[in-house]
Amino acid sequence: MKIATTARRLPAFAAALLLLASGLARAEVVSAPAAAQRLQEGAQAWDVRASGPGQVLPGAVQLDAQACLQWLASGNVQALSAAVSAAGIDLSRDVVIYGSAGDASAQALYTALQTVATGRVLWFVGGIAEWQLSGRATVAQPSPRLPVPQHLVAQSAEATPRMAAASLRDPATPPALLAAR
Repeated sequence: MKIATTARRLPAFAAALLLLASGLARAEVVSAPAAAQRLQEGAQAWDVRASGPGQVLPGAVQLDAQACLQWLASGNVQALSAAVSAAGIDLSRDVVIYGSAGDASAQALYTALQTVATGRVLWFVGGIAEWQLSGRATVAQPSPRLPVPQHLVAQSAEATPRMAAASLRDPATPPALLAAR
């Protein structure tokens, strides 16, 4: 019985090792207790469900995930930067992204933001349903936040994370790369 349990955990462990080895370990999938802990430590909650009536996590900000994904897909990082800045989301901090349980747009945004966010990106898979089922409080309205000025720079999968202005200070950066940014 113990061997069967270990064998079932092995693929998840192997996947975690591959994730760490790939350098994308800044992203995590979390449950309600882990999300609550991260929020208590100062992470921001980002509700990707369409705004309207419904409950949200305390302190959560709502911003349309589909628009953000379109900007990322088209390479319009400036539009994404303006939208998250206006919503008060600071992608240099930890951000807990959630929607409905297993929300595909939350998962897609979680994956896509790994290329521009300098903070840790967390996907709360169980979403608002798991939060409520675990007995945690919700609120009726998203939290209004002041804009957060930021400048996002898309990173390639091979590149090491760098500050946005690093390319301006780095004389070894070819002019073609500076123009692409």
